[in-house]
Amino acid sequence: MAGDVVWTEEQRGKVYSTRARVNPDHLTEGLGRGPCWLAAVPPFDAAGCFAEARDKSRHDAFRGWEYAVHQVEKGARHAAPSMAALGLRAAALYRSGERPDVLDLDVEVAIAELQMQATWDAVPFWLAAEGVVWTLRAMLRLHELAHNEHKVHYDPRWQWSGTWLIETTAHASFQVAECDSSWQLLRGVLAVADEADHRAARAVAAAAFDAAPMPVKAALSFVFPDEREWADRAAEDCLAQGGGGDKVVRMLVTTAGVDWGERLVERQPGCLDEATLLTLLAREGAGAAPVLDAAMRHARGNNERLVFARHLAMIRTRDAAERLAAWRGNRRLAPLIEDYFRQAPHLEPSPSGASEPRIPAEDATAAALTGLFEEYHTWYREHWVPKLLGDKGWEEEELDAEAWLDEEGWLDPTGDLSPVSEDDIAVLEARFGPLPADYRAFLRVIGTGTLLQPMGAMPGAALEPTTQNFIHPADIPGAHTVYTRWLHDGWHEENAGVADMTRMMPVMGHDGYANFALLSLQHEGDDRVHVWYHDEEPDRMDDGIPFMEFLRRMLDSARQEDPFPNGI
Repeated sequence: MAGDVVWTEEQRGKVYSTRARVNPDHLTEGLGRGPCWLAAVPPFDAAGCFAEARDKSRHDAFRGWEYAVHQVEKGARHAAPSMAALGLRAAALYRSGERPDVLDLDVEVAIAELQMQATWDAVPFWLAAEGVVWTLRAMLRLHELAHNEHKVHYDPRWQWSGTWLIETTAHASFQVAECDSSWQLLRGVLAVADEADHRAARAVAAAAFDAAPMPVKAALSFVFPDEREWADRAAEDCLAQGGGGDKVVRMLVTTAGVDWGERLVERQPGCLDEATLLTLLAREGAGAAPVLDAAMRHARGNNERLVFARHLAMIRTRDAAERLAAWRGNRRLAPLIEDYFRQAPHLEPSPSGASEPRIPAEDATAAALTGLFEEYHTWYREHWVPKLLGDKGWEEEELDAEAWLDEEGWLDPTGDLSPVSEDDIAVLEARFGPLPADYRAFLRVIGTGTLLQPMGAMPGAALEPTTQNFIHPADIPGAHTVYTRWLHDGWHEENAGVADMTRMMPVMGHDGYANFALLSLQHEGDDRVHVWYHDEEPDRMDDGIPFMEFLRRMLDSARQEDPFPNGI
């Protein structure tokens, strides 16, 4: 691994293997799926894998494995003839419990697709029984099938009609995401496969690549990481199609060129996990800095941004140092950055090279917002943090309370909040129209991310803060879609002539986007905030309160340990 990146042994153990750089932990500790997975590491044990897979699937099956088989047998009458016959063969083999001497690829795939056995249990058995080339063919076939209960095919009219196969690639993105650990296992096995098996598997992948849907292209480029052209083509398709699922993007970031990686993380920054970031660093060395910097710039909050900053701080070059120094004004990142320059003082940028602060000059509204949140920050640190540190649970678990709370981000209630760029605001205004001045100032000065609020503990439970999520402009259209899906005719009828509820824009979410603080936007400059709960009976919306007053009430209620939405 590159000398300009500082590694720990633990970090090295999380990097995905390539043929040039085999990581033994990739197949053992890295995947850690238990005896079945370990049995799939060379030398293979087909009998052990089969017994483990069948036993595990029969115990884990929802409502029992007999019910799953019965659903397949019942659903066959609704399937196309070829798919019906295949489903019945799969059900019969699974019911018998027998292990064939030679596996039928279509039947094995059908058993997994029809949810009689999880793919992550089937793949080790396939590898052990038939080898990596056969398994790759099976994975490609799996992504050509779906079943009727998949989201893209689900129809409530068929709710009690059983389960059956459908031949389609429309569900490939979900399929690849569901099978990501199986693709990770394949990558590890291909990294240590003999040359003949690797060549044969690559030929299978090459023959399938051009016609494969984008998510499958991403998976193929992931398991053949030396095929940079495949990864770049898949990344181009992913961006042209509006992005893929998080796990598809992870695969592409580990294999596509840095320029594609930058564009992918700008689209979906929050999808990157530890193994992806470390594999990127192992592959590109200091060249990974632009991707990590892009992830920091487009992060949805400072806690997410801190993860990317830690990986950027592994790089000891002038370029990485300047990118980190640009964030010195960020309170959540400042300790990490100062520690970086203590360890590498020779990389300290000159004063003339330091970036300008990312927070705009304060006007009267900005000063009021800054004062409001600084006052709350001080109160939280002085009154709530001592309560957290005094919780007896830390002594019982023998943990360093302050270090653990700092790692969780619980010592700083506003540490995750980060100002939003003018470009992001402009995109939001193109969708919803001009934003009210106070809300616009809030985005530029305070920003979006997670705000911590005190909450009393349940009996016998440890103290912990609750969270409110100020929604990033890039996520507001999606939140608005969720909100409008919750609406039904009763809400519209109750508010006819009073408020157009579809114009209201979610600005803060609670409880997984089930409850929202909505900006009214009934006319230009309308900054009234309404609190809305999806599970309440339709009611006439109240008059709302101005945005700045909403913030004051919300922070005041937090000081009473009666967090949003109570006391608003």
